[in-house]
Amino acid sequence: MLVGSVAAGSLLLAGCGGAAGGGTSVANLPKSAAEAGGLDVLVKKAKEEGELSLYAATTEKATTAWIKQFEQKYGIPVKLYRDGSTTLFQKWAQEVSGGVDNADIVIQNVYQLWQDAKTKGWITDYKTANYDGYDFEKILPGSGLAGAVYPLHQSIGAVAWNTKVTTPAQQELLRKDPVAMLADPSFKGQIALGDTGGATTAGNYAGVILHQADKYGWKWLEGVAANDPALFESQIPIAEQLVKGEYALTFGTDTLYNDYIAKGAPIEYKYPDPTNAALWMIGLPARTPHPNAARLFMEWATSAEGHDLMATLGSGIGTRTGWADKREIAKQPWYAEPVIWYGMATEPELQGKGFADFVTKVNAILNK
Repeated sequence: MLVGSVAAGSLLLAGCGGAAGGGTSVANLPKSAAEAGGLDVLVKKAKEEGELSLYAATTEKATTAWIKQFEQKYGIPVKLYRDGSTTLFQKWAQEVSGGVDNADIVIQNVYQLWQDAKTKGWITDYKTANYDGYDFEKILPGSGLAGAVYPLHQSIGAVAWNTKVTTPAQQELLRKDPVAMLADPSFKGQIALGDTGGATTAGNYAGVILHQADKYGWKWLEGVAANDPALFESQIPIAEQLVKGEYALTFGTDTLYNDYIAKGAPIEYKYPDPTNAALWMIGLPARTPHPNAARLFMEWATSAEGHDLMATLGSGIGTRTGWADKREIAKQPWYAEPVIWYGMATEPELQGKGFADFVTKVNAILNK
């Protein structure tokens, strides 16, 4: 599960020495639109390159709709390669280490992989026009990634339940302390949990077990395991089955349920206090086949226009300062804004091989 994918990713990154491959020279590439001669000049150069290659771990439906707006605005076609964050990153890392520069833009949500990429010189700093529109000290504290990556939107950890399967008494307790209820014996055999290989799921556990160790910790996870949860490789089928009432409860991500709720599904969720955020982050490879088109896409994606569009399509909470939450889900009578913990990147126990060790222990306990 996670230990396999993360360990493989870590070994792959460790084995790929040096900076990016032998494609486009990086010596004179601009670090901002101003260095490129201004946005109009950047647009002209980007159109001359003729296309853009995007590697993205965001959902295919949302990403396809998002890049369509870029294509219509600038007339530059975007070739999309989509996969899960770890698998996608491994593909990119293998290409870079082999001197193949296929990706113009990379989007994924695992801090540790971005930090490895920056250390190895695979991504480059680029200051977009909206750089000051992001509170990097708040959203990416201590990560060293400000300006190397930009957050697009957030998937927030939440405990979700089916209101037709759970009793009124259970729902009352869920609204008070949703995390504790995952270990409540009344839910034995009714819980579904996702593979810890996902950044959101791993972050959910880290926020509860490590960041709130005094309140929950490993003892809490043992209580969850005693409820015999069904374990899935992906959160997506869990959402489908929770909506159908085949399970009562899960610890997942809010964005998977917002569209279902908008269509009348009997789902409610509650954020832990505080809760983890999985940040979908966009980075610019040091060497790209279309360097000007890549920089233009970075400008657009981090602008109010591009950022807000992705947040809307992904039904997630925006990350730029001044973003206004106009989502339908925020109008639900039970909805409450989350208090977000952004400590995944700096949590001491998750540094280096600690991240893989952590999820190995989580998986061992849940699989008993």
